[in-house]
Amino acid sequence: MASNVDLNALNYTIQVPYNGSIATGGDSLTENLNLFYSSGDIAWMITSTALVLLMIPGVGFFYSGLARRKSALSLIWLSIMATAVVSFQWFFWGFSLAFSHTAGKYIGDLANFGFRNVLAAPSVGSSKIPDLLFAVYQGMFAAITVALAVGAVAERGRMLPCVVFMFIWTTIIYDPIACWTWNPKGWVAVMGGLDFAGGTPVHISSGCAALAYSIMLGKRRGHGTHDRFAG
Repeated sequence: MASNVDLNALNYTIQVPYNGSIATGGDSLTENLNLFYSSGDIAWMITSTALVLLMIPGVGFFYSGLARRKSALSLIWLSIMATAVVSFQWFFWGFSLAFSHTAGKYIGDLANFGFRNVLAAPSVGSSKIPDLLFAVYQGMFAAITVALAVGAVAERGRMLPCVVFMFIWTTIIYDPIACWTWNPKGWVAVMGGLDFAGGTPVHISSGCAALAYSIMLGKRRGHGTHDRFAG
């Protein structure tokens, strides 16, 4: 029975090796750029991106449960705001500073400023996925790193300065560390360092940022007293 199947009649795309030379990987208006990538790889990376995005409000709910009721909503708001601020920063210049193809050992350049030429060329992270998908995926890690750090604001700081802190900290701290660790040209990657779970760019950097922020703001008012659960 299988020998009678007309393979030409099946609706599938034959994957071919990438052989482009332009920065975008090709013209998406005139070419089928999906030819270079496996649909399974694309589907799994999209799923992974969605799962990381789902963690961000989860972090907000977790932090709100550790604070007094009057601070719960502000912590959830800050976690969601981290996604908005970092998404803009990542599009503006964050991705380029961390993952540009022409990056140096310590930080990238502005070759991909504003997602310029970020489309279908193989990404710096893996040749199996395009630049655009890799950029969105890594953007979720940048956002959740900031969401983890802003827990230090609980019952201490104001929200507007924290929003400014999100943009500046992502630019001068997270982006260089991500470049060191995950960009193949970064000095940690060149030395053979492997960081699959984001221990350095995500966990260590967010923990140190939260500690520094909380020390700067001072002790939480009312923490450990009878008004711990006061409204």
